[in-house]
Amino acid sequence: MNVVKNKKVVLGIVLGLFLLILITAVGFFDTMYVIGAFTVLFGLVRLVYTFIRRRDKRKSIGILFAGILMFTFANEYGDFDSSSPTVEVKPSAAEQEIEAKEKAEQLALQKEQEEQEKKEEAEKQARQLKDIESALELAESEPTRENYDKAFTLISSLTQENESFADRLTKVEETVKIEEEKILAVEAALEKAEQEETRSAVEEAEVLTAGLVVQNDALNSRLQQTKAVVEENERVAEEERKAEEARQAEIAAQKAEEERQALIAAEKKEEEKQAAKKSEESKAAQKSQAQTQPKQSEKVSNVVYVAPDSGTKYHYSANCRGLNNANSVVEMSLSTAQSQGYDLCGWED
Repeated sequence: MNVVKNKKVVLGIVLGLFLLILITAVGFFDTMYVIGAFTVLFGLVRLVYTFIRRRDKRKSIGILFAGILMFTFANEYGDFDSSSPTVEVKPSAAEQEIEAKEKAEQLALQKEQEEQEKKEEAEKQARQLKDIESALELAESEPTRENYDKAFTLISSLTQENESFADRLTKVEETVKIEEEKILAVEAALEKAEQEETRSAVEEAEVLTAGLVVQNDALNSRLQQTKAVVEENERVAEEERKAEEARQAEIAAQKAEEERQALIAAEKKEEEKQAAKKSEESKAAQKSQAQTQPKQSEKVSNVVYVAPDSGTKYHYSANCRGLNNANSVVEMSLSTAQSQGYDLCGWED
């Protein structure tokens, strides 16, 4: 029982402090207005509850009635009309002077701010125009899609249309489209060169790459790689060709040497054959000379014929076959011819 009383005391103290703070903060009538509205709401809820549960309704009606009284009292005597007349107090001359000075300072400050804003806006527009000019110059000298997009974005941000910029941008767009078509042609030529790996395909890709207004590092790198592969293939092919030529030359030299050796052998054999034949003919001639020399001597009465410029043989007849190729024929005695070292011709009968 004491515990319940203590709780009620504590609760009363807390509510009292709350009301005191609320009255201090917002005023008495405002506090009564809020408490009355809350009490009316609480009484209505409690009354509905008692109807549902069929309990005693007198307390609920009392609470509702008390809330209505507080709400009505606060609304009647509280100052809630915002349109109530106020007493106007005119400032003094000094205050008016200070106020006028402050207004003048505010106007001057406002004017200065407006001028500063105009200046900043002009500087901003100047920077914007300068950036657009730089972007257009870059796009005109290097007509890439990236540079065109940058210039297009800057020009689109202008509040007023600039025909000069628009015309230049249109020309840049046309150049960019042409350049993109060239890049597609270069890529196709590079793919062909990479597949074929021939000098003609590489030279065709080089010509197309050189025709680009803006050199593309990626395309140039592919071109140089393909060119290096082609040059390496040509170097290997040239070495193989030279090696094959050297091999063929060696084979031809070996064959020529074999033919030369065979020719030498054949000539030697022929010479040996001719020498053997001459030897046999010489023996036969000597034998024949030994047998016919006395007869020939008697026949020609010691007269012989020699060819001083063509040989060292003497002949009994001026018509001897041994004298057929002689430049000149001299007639002399046999003893003279023998004393001069002439021998008997082997063709004599």
